[in-house]
Amino acid sequence: MSTEVLVTRYDYSMINSMILELLDSSNPNLPELNRLNIEIKQARLIDPKRITKDYVTMNSIVKVSFPDTGITRTLKLVYPQCAEIRESKISVLSPLGCALLGYRKGQKITFTAAGNSKTVIIEEILFQPEANGLDLE
Repeated sequence: MSTEVLVTRYDYSMINSMILELLDSSNPNLPELNRLNIEIKQARLIDPKRITKDYVTMNSIVKVSFPDTGITRTLKLVYPQCAEIRESKISVLSPLGCALLGYRKGQKITFTAAGNSKTVIIEEILFQPEANGLDLE
C-alpha cells in the first residue's frame, strides 16, 4: 500500500492560514504548529473533488486502533477551536491528529506523543466531507 500523504488544496489553504494566524514565538503550540507545517508542505496537494473516500481529510470521522493496547476509537479530526476530547473531536495540532491527516484506510502510522512513540492503524473512514460533497471550495 502506498504511503503517499494527500491533502486537499482546500484543507491546505485552511490549515496554512491557521498556522500563519497562530504563528507567534510566544505561542505555546509552536512545536505542534511547526510539525503540522512540515507535514502539509511534504504532502501532495489534490483537488478536493479528486480525493478518494479512503483518505483522512479535515472533519473526517475515522475508526482507529492502537495495536500496542488493542484499543479501538472513533475520532473526528477538527481544527483546534473545535476540539473536544469528551466528544472524541481531536485537534489537527495534536500529535495523533497531525499524524492522521492525509493518510488512508489500512495504513499504520507511527507518531510521538508525550515523548513516547505510538502506533495507530486507520481501520475505517466512517465519514469524509469530500465524499459527501462538502468542503469542496
